[in-house]
Amino acid sequence: MKKLFICLFAATLFLGCSKDDDKVAEPQRIYGPSLPMGNGNVKTWILLDADGNPSSIGFTRSKEAFDNLPATLPETAYMLALPDAATSKTPFQHVMINWNPQGHEPAGIYNVPHFDFHFYIQPMTETMAIPTYDKAMAKFDNLPPSGSIHADFAKGPGGVPMMGAHWSDTTSPEFKGQPFTETFVFGSYDGKVTFWEQMVTMSYLKTAPMLDKAIKLPTKYEKAGYYPTRYTIKTNTDGSQDIALEGFTKR
Repeated sequence: MKKLFICLFAATLFLGCSKDDDKVAEPQRIYGPSLPMGNGNVKTWILLDADGNPSSIGFTRSKEAFDNLPATLPETAYMLALPDAATSKTPFQHVMINWNPQGHEPAGIYNVPHFDFHFYIQPMTETMAIPTYDKAMAKFDNLPPSGSIHADFAKGPGGVPMMGAHWSDTTSPEFKGQPFTETFVFGSYDGKVTFWEQMVTMSYLKTAPMLDKAIKLPTKYEKAGYYPTRYTIKTNTDGSQDIALEGFTKR
């Protein structure tokens, strides 16, 4: 009888341990700092999968962040730090949100109220040090190696201080006579890809979109790491929105 009790007790312990071991770890969202925007705020985050690897990075814009935005021309920039887990596990270092109340060039395409959501690979100190085009023409025009940006993208003329040169997808609908709603852009400076960017109109964001699109990916990456394959906009039930780079894959 004693022997039977010991066996049953051992079996119970074994089953209990087995049950705990079979539990699947939940994805973890880690938040960065919050920043005021309009009458609301924006907050960065990274989502880690069950193995602790990055699956998406982005930021959440509260519903009130669209209200009372500045009319300052040509734009207002919001600089957001990413959580440490994002900067250590992905090449991305910070986020810059640019609100353009009257849009920007080229006229007839992007001159409508819109946001530029820049996800920077470049450190913030280096981004802020980029001068106007006339003071660093050679660096703006120094292109990344072939394959670093998808072949459908073409570099625009000149460059923007505290950003760099912008590369647009020439196959996008806005270059085919259709209204601009959302598009994807790459940035470069001094021979390196410096940011990946969602560019989205205010009118499109107000339609409460649920967007999930593939990114036209490069064939070469400057350094090994986890890079996204998709970009998304998710409108939540409370009116807030998650803007993200998704589907991170090790390159």
